[in-house]
Parts: sequence; structure tokens; C-alpha cells
Amino acid sequence: MPPDTAPSNLPGPSRVAPWTDAAFPAPRTRTPPRSAKAQFTLPAQEVLVGCLRRIAADLLSRWHLSDAERDAAVLIVGELAANAALHGRSEMSLCLTLGPGALRIAVGDHGDPAPPREPCATDDPDEHGRGLTLVHALSTRVDLHHDDHGTWILACLAVAAARPWAD
Repeated sequence: MPPDTAPSNLPGPSRVAPWTDAAFPAPRTRTPPRSAKAQFTLPAQEVLVGCLRRIAADLLSRWHLSDAERDAAVLIVGELAANAALHGRSEMSLCLTLGPGALRIAVGDHGDPAPPREPCATDDPDEHGRGLTLVHALSTRVDLHHDDHGTWILACLAVAAARPWAD
């Protein structure tokens, strides 16, 4: 009896010749995802804002955004994360979602709110108060959501076709 078939009187599935279509089904073609998403949460500390900027820059490079798109997105991340850290909740989160033609950047702060920060006499006016103006200037849309659990700001940035699934 040839080795590629099993006798019909034995229990169990019959063997199939290794060269048949049943033994080697056609490979599935992989459809690239229509969007990519990443989320990071860190303690809400001003010293960690740079970490979120570097994480975003690296990820957006891997998602093949242009240098200008990546730089604009990293600026938005930095401004929103600085606000989340400054307003002192226990954690800050960054969520990046890349879809067709748009990058959604959401930054939120969580936990118990800190007491409001009083402006300090040494605060440089060139360093404070312009963040959301920059975010609005770079974004096609900015939404704010605030509840008892924290504040989320979503900024949408128009981007050319990117390929998050290429790597």
C-alpha cells in the first residue's frame, strides 16, 4: 500500500497526499488594516512629557508619516501632554490612531484633580498659555471632553496616506 493513503478499515481521518490542494491550502492574502492605534500611560509629571514626545516621534516614523506631519504631531503631543502634566492628575495617557487621511491624537489626564496652579511671577509669558492656540492652528479639529474622571483633548491632524502595516 502506498504511504500517502490509509486503509479504509482503520478508524480516523484518511491521509491526504502531501502534494494535493487539501494538504497545502492556498495562502491567505493579508488585507492591510485600515487604521493603526497605540496607547501609552505615564505618571502625570512634567519631566515625562519628553518621553511621550519621543515615543510619538518614533511610532509616527514607523507609521511612515512625512517629517512635516510627524513634527506637527509631536508638537501637538508635547503641548497636550504638558497641559495634562501641569494640571496634575495622577496619570496622563496618549492615544494615537492613524486612519485614512487623518491622525487622531488624544491626550488625557486621570485621577483626582490637583489644586489649580496659580501663575507664578517667574512664569515666562512666552512659555505659558500658547499651547492650545498652537494645537488649534495645526489641527483640522480639536475636541475637549471633561468629566469627574479627567479631561481628554482630541486633536485631528490631516496626513497623506501612511502605511502603518508596512513594517
